[in-house]
Amino acid sequence: MRKYLALARLSWSNGLVYRLNFVMWRIRLVLGLLTAYFLWKAVFANQQTIFGYSESAMITYILVASLLQSLILATRSIDLAGIINSGDLSNILVKPISNFWYWLSRDLADKILNILFASAELSILFVLLRPPIIFPPVLLVLPVLLVLLLSTFLYYLINYLFGLLGFWTPEVWAPRFLLFVILQFVAGSLFPLDVLPLSIQKIVSFTPFPYLIFFPAQLYLGKLAGPQIITGIIASLFWIGIFTLIVKITWTKGLKAYGAEGR
Repeated sequence: MRKYLALARLSWSNGLVYRLNFVMWRIRLVLGLLTAYFLWKAVFANQQTIFGYSESAMITYILVASLLQSLILATRSIDLAGIINSGDLSNILVKPISNFWYWLSRDLADKILNILFASAELSILFVLLRPPIIFPPVLLVLPVLLVLLLSTFLYYLINYLFGLLGFWTPEVWAPRFLLFVILQFVAGSLFPLDVLPLSIQKIVSFTPFPYLIFFPAQLYLGKLAGPQIITGIIASLFWIGIFTLIVKITWTKGLKAYGAEGR
């Protein structure tokens, strides 16, 4: 446990060293939040409800989604492919640590750093804008925390899997960027997915992406009944199981390719 805590501290240190990258990431999220906020404020100027959402519900969704992005989508495992391609993975393999837990430790540290900054940013915006906010019932606190853990781990598995592509190609940036762009639309980062046409909602529901942002945000808003919550949790566990299996298979095959090249 101590060695993984040390890795977490290292990740914090690296995050502070590369301040520009971190600051640009934070600025992008804040600008995206402000754009969405004022857009929906304008839309609700002459209407009480849109797509079944009141102004307070929609604004709350946007703020919660922004906070969830800082927690769930923040990651350090984006560096995994580069480590593999440079041959520096060997430095990790010879140590008494798991590569999987190595990157998870760094990921969690990065998420903590991002959530601290996001909380401060939202607090400032709350004071300045005084947005209408909906708070969840106390009974939903534990389910929300459970779903957040599942969503965070699910995204880690997806991102880690993309990093493992570095065993076969140095060109991982493009598919990862494509993934991030897709996530903005189908994970519910920009807007709640139930504003989309039903046909698109059905297609998206067969992917793991709604369980990253949309499902936790809907749960927070109290829009889900008991059976829907249970179904969502089961679906999250299903996708975690699927990606865990794929990651294990890919890691095993990747190591063989890595060793065959003599790195």
